[in-house]
Amino acid sequence: MKKNSFFSCIFIFSILLLVTFSVSAQTTIKVALWDYEMSPEYHELIKTFEKNNPDIKIDVIDVTSQDYGDKLTVMLSGGEDLDVFAVKDMPGYSNFIEMNRLEPLNKYMERDNFDTSVYSGLMKEIKVNDKYYGIPYRTDNWILFYNKDIFDQAGVEYPTNDMTWTEFREKAAALTSGSGSDKIYGAFLQPWMSLATNLGVLKQEGKITLANGENYDFLRPGYELYLKMQYEDKSVMSYGEATTSSAHYRTQFESGRVGMMYIGTWTIGALISDHKAGRHDVNWGIVKSPHWTSMKEPDTAVAIVTPLAINANSDKKEASWKFVKFAGSEAGAKIFAKHGVLPAVKTKDVLDVYTSADGFPENAAAALEAKKLLLEFPPAPNAGVMSSIIQEEHELIMLKEETIQEGIDNIERRINQELNW
Repeated sequence: MKKNSFFSCIFIFSILLLVTFSVSAQTTIKVALWDYEMSPEYHELIKTFEKNNPDIKIDVIDVTSQDYGDKLTVMLSGGEDLDVFAVKDMPGYSNFIEMNRLEPLNKYMERDNFDTSVYSGLMKEIKVNDKYYGIPYRTDNWILFYNKDIFDQAGVEYPTNDMTWTEFREKAAALTSGSGSDKIYGAFLQPWMSLATNLGVLKQEGKITLANGENYDFLRPGYELYLKMQYEDKSVMSYGEATTSSAHYRTQFESGRVGMMYIGTWTIGALISDHKAGRHDVNWGIVKSPHWTSMKEPDTAVAIVTPLAINANSDKKEASWKFVKFAGSEAGAKIFAKHGVLPAVKTKDVLDVYTSADGFPENAAAALEAKKLLLEFPPAPNAGVMSSIIQEEHELIMLKEETIQEGIDNIERRINQELNW
């Protein structure tokens, strides 16, 4: 009996030793994300990763969306214990690179034969001085949403995946009708500079972007188009009215009084959830971004990219790379797609998951595909300063308080003065 008790004790002690060793051998990495508690896709991503990598534990630092950029800067500058973090925008990405806060990932990618081709050109867009500092895990393409009922009532053919910006203007004019509270606008333009500047970036097909810092005449076509729609066709709400009334693209479109809107794919999930909640009954569809006839590759869209990066001061870089690589993989992409978040990897299998959501428009999956994706504002030194200047002049152009030429001249002059170029 004593012998059995002795061996039982030895067995239990051995198990305890194994458990203790397992816990002590586990690497914990700290990951900063925004609005984690409200994002079920992150919960599933981390749970799946930890299951597949039992030697690594993820400790999430959850920061509110509005405070994320400032908080992240403070954490990195103060040397807080942080291993991985999501980068919310490209000006922030540029700033962190200048601060030497991001770990170059080239050696990990080369060692693991990391395939950059699955990101539709985005890896090239975020490369700085031949170095990669982040792996995209989600992207949002700018596409065209439309109200099928308004098109039907006006007898206008639906937009297609091969539509020009000139046709966009023509359709908007044809859809516009009524006045006052009965007004139907052919399109709605959210008063962001992106809606005008994206058109210039598209026409240049990535050869010139907002970060070029010298010549901004490429912005002219977008402003010419939108000003004509405002003041000649009157097919869109004026910029002044949109800003003073705080008009929002989502409420405008869901009101059933707007024929089209050019906006990001993040709106898809919002329209689906709002319909389920009974907030609208719009019969809507989506197509690819319109293009310019001069473009060599018309199947191009402007995108907003969200990468994961590794803190250059982390002492757990190998474990951090494993997580970053998983989040940006096809397996990670399917998790994001399952929760209505458009991932950076858009293989057929991933898009099948994304488009299978209840409420996704029928036969609209092709709208999410693009042979080439461009960043409106790729990484560049002083990107934040340039963006602020362009935004200020954008407002004056759209309000016709200065001409397009005056606005472009002011952008070039102010950026050159600010950066001493």
